[in-house]
Amino acid sequence: MTHKSFYLILIFSFVCVVLFAGQRTRQTPLPRVPQAELPVAEQPTIPLLFLSPDELRFPPQPQGERNTAPRTITLVGNPKTEGLYVTRTLIPKGKQIIPHRHTDSRTVVVLSGTYYYGVGEEFDVQKLVPLPPGSFLTEPAGIPHFTWAKDSDVLVQTTAMGPSGTQIVPDKPAQQRP
Repeated sequence: MTHKSFYLILIFSFVCVVLFAGQRTRQTPLPRVPQAELPVAEQPTIPLLFLSPDELRFPPQPQGERNTAPRTITLVGNPKTEGLYVTRTLIPKGKQIIPHRHTDSRTVVVLSGTYYYGVGEEFDVQKLVPLPPGSFLTEPAGIPHFTWAKDSDVLVQTTAMGPSGTQIVPDKPAQQRP
């Protein structure tokens, strides 16, 4: 037998093994878990809920000149109690939120506007990162951070496990500032 014949037989054998293995794999059904065996909580942890954008209403601003306070609505759960919660916060254009930290870890999605976000105990414009709509960020518990809705109103959605709390980072005395 020549080397050429040997290699042709070897290649043919390899192709047959691959094809046969593929046939056996396709014929073997995947194990299925009956739905009755799936664990189900006795009470749902969150309600089944459908809300259109028109149904999501922020509290009205006080009458008079433009108020710069952020407004928050809770979509699911309660940030003050144990369990999952989801909020949306509307931050008016120009609003700077001073350094603070939260007792819970959070995820945040920027829904509209550019959200300027910085990490640290002092508000530092050089540390701000612009996050356009669609951006996602995490806020580990206890991390001091600050934000700015510099260019436009900003809408963010926060998801976390409560209870939640916010602690303002105390200002440092003037003689300690650079």
